[in-house]
Amino acid sequence: MDVGINQKAQSEYIPRGSSVSNYAFKEEQNIRFRPYMEDSCKIIDSYLNNSNQGYFAIFDGHGGSEAVDYCKARLHEELRKCIQEFSDDIPQAFIKCFQKVDDQLRLTGAVTSGTTATIGFLRKEGNQKVLYIGNVGDSKAVVVTTGGTEQVSYDHKGTDYAEIDRIVSSGGNLIRGRVGGQLAVTRALGDHHLKNRGVSGVPYVLRRVITMNDLYLIIASDGIWDVIDHASIRMNQGRNSMEICNELVQRAVSSGSQDNICVLTVCF
Repeated sequence: MDVGINQKAQSEYIPRGSSVSNYAFKEEQNIRFRPYMEDSCKIIDSYLNNSNQGYFAIFDGHGGSEAVDYCKARLHEELRKCIQEFSDDIPQAFIKCFQKVDDQLRLTGAVTSGTTATIGFLRKEGNQKVLYIGNVGDSKAVVVTTGGTEQVSYDHKGTDYAEIDRIVSSGGNLIRGRVGGQLAVTRALGDHHLKNRGVSGVPYVLRRVITMNDLYLIIASDGIWDVIDHASIRMNQGRNSMEICNELVQRAVSSGSQDNICVLTVCF
């Protein structure tokens, strides 16, 4: 099943998945603080026509929705091509895919528009279920286990020491923790007016074998994570993916989130 968010569909729950047990997404514009919705997601169960594969993505846009809309429509297609090219090296497929999409955004004129991208690709390798995460920006991915939570993405921010070193050594600059004094995230797709200031489109990529202790994956925009510490998320045994999404959105709004919110939950 291929699921994408638009202005009319604010949530959806799939009680029986193909590559996973169940999954859901929920969006909240947070209209009191945000006049536009610039977060979005894309879910493709049976990705690449394989019932054991899934694609789960969150995009958090800034400077307009051009980059978000393009990535939602195209990134999964470019990743498909790159996986075919690098079938034995999925991290390289992610890197090549992000580079291609970033180049395409430049050609389409996404100069001041950009987006985070956090992509989960789940597949079977032999008898193991393996999760690959590729991300730029600060839309966080977390695996909830029987023993706690584990962040499986990387927050690319102007306050991160490794990112500061990378930007300064490459000749870029940060002002008050923002690239060129403008952008709080240090890696993104699009934002080509700041690529020479230090914004990178190269993703962080992680490979993780899913075990019996792993319960579900949460990917969400910073409308969630600005007000919820992922370490505070507790195992919701017996709850389905939609109930988990609803709880996170309600908790974020009641905790004072002032950003768009988009969250997806995948129960393994």
